[in-house]
Amino acid sequence: MPRLIASILVLGALASLPATALGQREITPSVASLVAHDVNDVFLRVTNRGSYGLRRLNETSPPGNFPRGTANRYLFGAGLWIGGIGDVDANGVPDTITTIGYNPQSTAENEYIEGVVGQNPNDPRFRVLDTTVASDQETFPGDPIAAQELFTVFDDRFSVGSIARPSIPLGVEIRQRSFAFTEPGLDTAVVFQWDILNISGRIRETGYTIREMWTGLVVDPDIGESSDDTAAPLEIDGEPVLLVWDFDFEEGAFMGRPGFLALVPLDNPGSEVNMTQLSGDGRPGVQTVPQTDPSQYEALTGIRVPTFASPFFDLRALIGMGGVDLPQDEVARAAMAWVWAEAVGEVPDELLPSSPELVADAPFLADLVEAVRAVRQAYDQRIAGLPVLLDFPAGPAEPGPGNLNIVLQNYPNPFTDETTIEYSIVAEGDVRLQVFDALGQVVTTLAAGHREPATYTVAWNGRSTSGREVPSGVYVIRLTTPQGTSVVRALKLR
Repeated sequence: MPRLIASILVLGALASLPATALGQREITPSVASLVAHDVNDVFLRVTNRGSYGLRRLNETSPPGNFPRGTANRYLFGAGLWIGGIGDVDANGVPDTITTIGYNPQSTAENEYIEGVVGQNPNDPRFRVLDTTVASDQETFPGDPIAAQELFTVFDDRFSVGSIARPSIPLGVEIRQRSFAFTEPGLDTAVVFQWDILNISGRIRETGYTIREMWTGLVVDPDIGESSDDTAAPLEIDGEPVLLVWDFDFEEGAFMGRPGFLALVPLDNPGSEVNMTQLSGDGRPGVQTVPQTDPSQYEALTGIRVPTFASPFFDLRALIGMGGVDLPQDEVARAAMAWVWAEAVGEVPDELLPSSPELVADAPFLADLVEAVRAVRQAYDQRIAGLPVLLDFPAGPAEPGPGNLNIVLQNYPNPFTDETTIEYSIVAEGDVRLQVFDALGQVVTTLAAGHREPATYTVAWNGRSTSGREVPSGVYVIRLTTPQGTSVVRALKLR
């Protein structure tokens, strides 16, 4: 499959925008945009946080199933994982970091946030753009080539995690474009393409190369019931796919024939593909759901021996592509497709990863195999050559009333002993720069008083007003001026 690692040539002003919230209200990591691919025989929800799924968008929307409009349920949730090795905290020791868009064990541990182009809440590029929506068509970055395309940007410069165990950002920005076709042969697939930018220079003063970076998808399928789903590798024309199905094909709520879901690598920045099962119940022989960066990275890259066991537990499956070294300010491209197909003819009473019937030329897999071939061909011919790092035609929003004065992202971030904060004043007046803890209480005031237009620099030593060192965790640095507020979030490691 194609391989692409390119230097950044067309970032323009987008990359120079500070990683900060502009405007009169704050942007918090809880702001999310949900849009569904829904023009073909598949309903797949997409967010601006690197998570995907078949759940309904809201209480009144139809359920997301395959075939669309039936009671068949082939996928509960999934998310993008990107892992790599880099000296994140600048202590000379390489750190193993994996940023996750969806963690089946805890949906609260979603570590991406909306990207840097979306920091002005009045900017429509903040959300997931949909080419089937008239208001998004002029803003969409590029000419659509499919019946429906979605585009969004997210990054991990502030990796949320949880208050008890905050995550550490790897330093990646993802520009995601996804495609749904209506033509026969492609109408049961959704194709995702990710351009992954090394933004390590935005999370600390000196950036670094992300070594052995892997890109993957974790899937939590609930096909009818959660206790009898399974997964296994399958080679189609010599290339691997991850196959997911219900092992006994006896789901009473189904309205159609038994079916299969395949995750299909299309663009691999490296040369290897790793697949494994994850389990949340500690079943012997099955990898448990990773909860820390080292175990996440081991599962993603295949450092631990991949395992495919019998069903009867709550399955999670993981497919990873890599590894590749990604220098600072360079971009790597990855792509993968979701492909669904109903079974053809008779199927076995039970189908396990070890079943001899599980081969690419099995008659009941004929439609799936043809759909995978069609998607591979469409990607190579129509999608693989799209420009890297799609830009917005109008460029970034210019500062206007309400978003003049801003606080820039602190550096280094994360930090241990001290971090530096810059804030820019365009309209003079009284300012107040404060640090708040996760409960919203003031920790310390870093600056207060009248300021003329200029850029100012202050340092925070990680201590409160009383001089006590604050514990590790996430802190909000807020600039308040007559024009409004601007915030960034800082992660203190110890």
